[in-house]
Amino acid sequence: MRRLLRKILLPFFTWLADKFSAAPKQADVFKSLSQLYKVISKKDSSRGIVINIDPAIDNFIILSDQHKGTKNYDDDFLTNEINFNAALNYYHNQCYSFINLGDAEELWKNNPEKVITAYPEALQAEVNFQTDNKYYRTFGNHDVLWKSNLDVVLFLKNVFKMPLPVYEGIILRTINTTYPSVDIYCTHGHQGDTMSDNNAFSTWVIAHIWAPIQGFLRINVNTPANDYSLRNKHNRMMYEWSSKRKNIILITGHTHKPVFASGKYTQSDIHKIETPETANKTLPTYFNSGCCCFNDGDITGIEIASGFIRLIKWHNKNGVPERSVLEEKPLSELAHDMND
Repeated sequence: MRRLLRKILLPFFTWLADKFSAAPKQADVFKSLSQLYKVISKKDSSRGIVINIDPAIDNFIILSDQHKGTKNYDDDFLTNEINFNAALNYYHNQCYSFINLGDAEELWKNNPEKVITAYPEALQAEVNFQTDNKYYRTFGNHDVLWKSNLDVVLFLKNVFKMPLPVYEGIILRTINTTYPSVDIYCTHGHQGDTMSDNNAFSTWVIAHIWAPIQGFLRINVNTPANDYSLRNKHNRMMYEWSSKRKNIILITGHTHKPVFASGKYTQSDIHKIETPETANKTLPTYFNSGCCCFNDGDITGIEIASGFIRLIKWHNKNGVPERSVLEEKPLSELAHDMND
């Protein structure tokens, strides 16, 4: 019976999630992103940090949206842990820095202590980066609890070394380049989304209605990524904000929809956001890391390494985790295109 209900209801719940998972208002999104960027740029704010990087030698992996649960049937991360752990072990061995871009833990559904207890190996893989001073965290809407330093200490002190800063945003500022300096602005991306940005009603619905349904039907509505365009409304707004800034690349998560260099931005995708005259003049200013909870076990992320920016995927090939490069572009070319 459960299998039949799952087959019947999965398409409906997937459609429902796509339609109502985000309700962004452009004015709110623009205001929130602009204010946060301005505050972080002052370099003395607890809300974020500016890190000077040399793209030729400093390597970063950016992953978001694990939504770690408690290893029950409403845990979206359950089938992704193997690829996630393999990816982190690979990047740690390659001396990358790791930016965990929010929604690392699913705290709308679960008690923090139970999540932490359920995933010691994944958390240890993150700790390995902290030990090398190469670990950075931002909070998202589903783990906004980490916005509080007190809660970070209370729940994470037995896992991570304290203090553990959890930022709202991070700016990677390129130096020692032959092209104009670029700010790579990293934040979870829920800012300005009325359905997600500290919304108590949404939290209640997820915890008390969606989680029991998901647990009973054993479904995960995060379908595999096979398209890196701006079909999600929130992603389009993020592009609109970034395209109006000079020498800023915006990287977010939140939507679970990976985007590379603003994607295939066509008139059919954008509706009335741009005029037909400007629709084909896409600036490569926006990237989305996707998520680490696709229902086929895959994870996606953004690499910044060896002078390139890449959209990557980790997936199982014959039972063995494997890294694939989906898209890549030199940062120098990106900076040129942004200023052309």
